[in-house]
Amino acid sequence: MSIIRGFNRKQYDLNFKKTVVAQGKEIGNMTTVARQHELDSKMVLRWAKELNRKDLDQLDGTSIKQSKFVPTAENYAQLEKENEKLKKLFAEQALERDILIDLLKKKNPQLRIK
Repeated sequence: MSIIRGFNRKQYDLNFKKTVVAQGKEIGNMTTVARQHELDSKMVLRWAKELNRKDLDQLDGTSIKQSKFVPTAENYAQLEKENEKLKKLFAEQALERDILIDLLKKKNPQLRIK
């Protein structure tokens, strides 16, 4: 007979998380601070990492999943400009390559360069 247990997840507010992380940084040991507050050390280390990345919406628990990136017209315009710039650069390099190949053929007619 197996017993299925549900997870009893406790929600911690953002100020508490900041306080715990600040204490951990102050003494230089997150694991000790986690033990003092009877918390899992991995959870406190995750909080610290998330605070460093400034993902406060995740840390606050208001956003469980990352929202998908929805491109705007401005993003498309920026990508089009970058694409045109790269096309020009590619064309310039192809032209330079063709010029160099022609020069090699003229100086060394015995070379068979395709």
